[in-house]
Amino acid sequence: MTELSVDSQEQVKGLSIPEDLAGAENWVLPGSRTSRRLRIYGTALKVGSRYALASLPGRSRVLRKTRITSAHDLGAKDLYETAIKLRASFLKLGQFVSSRHDLLPPAYVDQLSKLQDRVPPAPAAMVRRTIAEDIGPIDEVFSQFDGHSASAASLAQVHRAIRKDGREVAVKVQYPRVSQIVPREARDTRLILKIASRFVKGVDLATIGKVLEEVVLSEIDYVQEAANMVQFGENFANETLVEVPKLHADLSRGRVLVMDWIEGENLARALAHADHDFASEALRVLVDAFLKQILIDGFLHADPHPGNFLVQSDPLRIGMVDFGACYKISDRTRLALRQLYRAGIEMDMTAIGDALYELGFRTESGDIEGLVAFGSLFDFDAEDGADREESFKRLVEASKVNPLIKIPDDLIMLGRVLIVQTGLVAKVKPTWKMDDLVMARLEE
Repeated sequence: MTELSVDSQEQVKGLSIPEDLAGAENWVLPGSRTSRRLRIYGTALKVGSRYALASLPGRSRVLRKTRITSAHDLGAKDLYETAIKLRASFLKLGQFVSSRHDLLPPAYVDQLSKLQDRVPPAPAAMVRRTIAEDIGPIDEVFSQFDGHSASAASLAQVHRAIRKDGREVAVKVQYPRVSQIVPREARDTRLILKIASRFVKGVDLATIGKVLEEVVLSEIDYVQEAANMVQFGENFANETLVEVPKLHADLSRGRVLVMDWIEGENLARALAHADHDFASEALRVLVDAFLKQILIDGFLHADPHPGNFLVQSDPLRIGMVDFGACYKISDRTRLALRQLYRAGIEMDMTAIGDALYELGFRTESGDIEGLVAFGSLFDFDAEDGADREESFKRLVEASKVNPLIKIPDDLIMLGRVLIVQTGLVAKVKPTWKMDDLVMARLEE
């Protein structure tokens, strides 16, 4: 068997673990269950204690503000370092909240956003051992296998390979001990957020923790992820601008999931260097694909990590990968969302506020009027000089003055997708109109 010659070595420079590292084949997520648990709770206690000290009575307003700013900076670094050290569900939490500019101070967003890129890959020897244990020796299964990971994440990493019949595939390999460690840590994280919700006002941390636990548990279930991939393939079978990998069920067992290899460049990097027309069109394809998921399919790809969307050119297409975090939207909610989007087209902010209230959203003020500001997510083509970026800034400011304190469980993940997409649209400033895309989907 030969190794694939791809540019992986440059991508992982400074991150890769030497192949001759002692015990590389037996590499596992670091720490015992107890030590990992102590690290998580210790980090939470350290971060929380800084805020408690900053808020002690008797301090001047200026000193309190200085201490809180310092607590933001130090707390963000603590969370980032713990996430990189432990990976698993704690890193997933960092990735989840890093995109929520409406929930976190900028220091946390800046630090935790680094988790959206690559994390250090595990040794290839461990990957080979896991594959051998679950589907068979690599030499017998693949004609070529790239020992350098194409991408490494919180719970698994992906390698490029070629099957004996010549088909090029992506091999997703779950880290050892994930299935034993993650469920308990997901529960711990939910408990910490529930406790924190008593002290952090204006954010529905308890609901976020509950949904995050559900999502993380679903991501370690490769039987469910395989089913999600097949479902997405069926949903997008007639969408020529979106590519969904086909599952290789005969090689997908245990901790190994094999699918078609999809070429493409990480969405964020592609948009950063593309000319405006290409970036605008790529974003249109992506946003339209999500409108289909929300308004028609009721089945959402709920992890808007830029590495999960691969931009292809000549012709332009968007490849979607990683279907561990998918979310079923109930028919009742989907129909209500259709009404909400229609109200957005009509720029009826009162109707948007009413719809959000009916869906179960609540702000600190408790009145429907308080939800109107959050209608900026659905004010698709702002006029009179108020462009999309300004609408997004208004949303963030509104969330500080009158924050959401109750978010419906089944819309936590949708909110994350919308926030990320609003930010992308604000940066690209596309030439197409959102209401045209929405109306086309509403009329299907």
